Amino acid sequence: MMDEDELLNLPRELEDNLLLRWGRPDDVDELAAYNIRQHSDDQSAPEAWLGIWIRDLLNGVHPTVSPENFTVIEDLQSGAIVSSQVLIPQIWLYEDIPFGVGRPELVSTDKAYRRRGLIRKQMEVAHAQSAQMGHMVQAITGIPWFYRQFGYEMTINLDGGRNYYWARRGNDKPLEKENYKIRPATMADVPLLNELYKTHGANSLINRRRTEAIWRYELETANPQAIAFLNAQIISDENGRDVAYMTLQTFGEESPLFVREVGVLPGHSWRSVGLFITRELKRRVDILNKERKKPITNILFIMGDIHPLMTALDGQLEKRHNPYAWYIRVPDLHGFMRHITPVLERRLAESVVAGHSGSLRLNFATDTLKLTFEEGRITEIGRYEPKEVEDMDALFPDLSFLHLLFGHRSLEELGLARTDCYARTAEARVLLNALFPKRPSYITALN
Repeated sequence: MMDEDELLNLPRELEDNLLLRWGRPDDVDELAAYNIRQHSDDQSAPEAWLGIWIRDLLNGVHPTVSPENFTVIEDLQSGAIVSSQVLIPQIWLYEDIPFGVGRPELVSTDKAYRRRGLIRKQMEVAHAQSAQMGHMVQAITGIPWFYRQFGYEMTINLDGGRNYYWARRGNDKPLEKENYKIRPATMADVPLLNELYKTHGANSLINRRRTEAIWRYELETANPQAIAFLNAQIISDENGRDVAYMTLQTFGEESPLFVREVGVLPGHSWRSVGLFITRELKRRVDILNKERKKPITNILFIMGDIHPLMTALDGQLEKRHNPYAWYIRVPDLHGFMRHITPVLERRLAESVVAGHSGSLRLNFATDTLKLTFEEGRITEIGRYEPKEVEDMDALFPDLSFLHLLFGHRSLEELGLARTDCYARTAEARVLLNALFPKRPSYITALN
């Protein structure tokens, strides 16, 4: 087993005349072509946006990614890239606590080179690189099951939302006089966007932090055809006050309109703003449809179920799209728990067990976690040695505890899904429900 320094010491020759190395700026053309080939669902209709994404990650202007965030495996005989991935560094927030995240993405191996462990070798490098950057968590949007073999569990909602169809009775009501106006956002709007972005994610347990450099990249620098480009629009009321924003996205001729973010300042109506968005987008769609082979018929609001806009438009939305899930890896669970202690103590103080003293012993079958409380404060987070199988307050085998930690499932839901996940005592159940309430997330991830 290699240590971190050895893993990061590249290039490294592999068997079968292959070379594992860091990416280089001059890889851009081949990596773009390679990823279009590997990730396009229909080879007869290559997905050009994949190449645009690669170029935006390799051209030196991305706020967190450089060519050295790529690993590639090259066939030394042909000189071709046969496997690759990239690590995208981010900062996420657990409520108000920031933590570093490394996102392995664009992971693939050419069909002729699969089942040789090439992804595993690159995942080991990515994990070591992520640890070197101080990341406490790794997160992947990926295919079913595959990343579980690298220590990941699917524990945060990914996408999901509901449709708004203009053809539905009552959904296309024009106004005699519009009460809002809309314009593209610019860098001058960043202070306002920061406020509005907080209202967008207020109900989400996990959010992504946006710095000024990230706003600039998403608003101005990213290729307008790239998935990282943020088509953000500022909405002002009839008095000219900027009160809301939304982001808009499409993916070519077959795509509906996607709205991924909506934020409204306190004191203003989410419903009024939401209905304005539907009218404004209908006006735009009527123009777009004149040139499209397949007309746009609806808006897909990709914000999960708990976003305020879902409540504001509830009776006019339909066809729920259930969320997929982020793969999440927490290599040092004890360290992460210490990091988010202020959130846990705040939850405890606001619960029915405020001021609690005692301990909570969790058994994960291959590891343990013990929380010690004194008058509502967490004074110790460590391990304990179980004397027997039942020597615990709650059992969460494997990585199942991550579902509680990230608000993905309630204790009751987790127990229904896995009968070997349970609390042994009433006190443990109350503590776990207080410390880890169900609270889904809808993360707007920088690509």
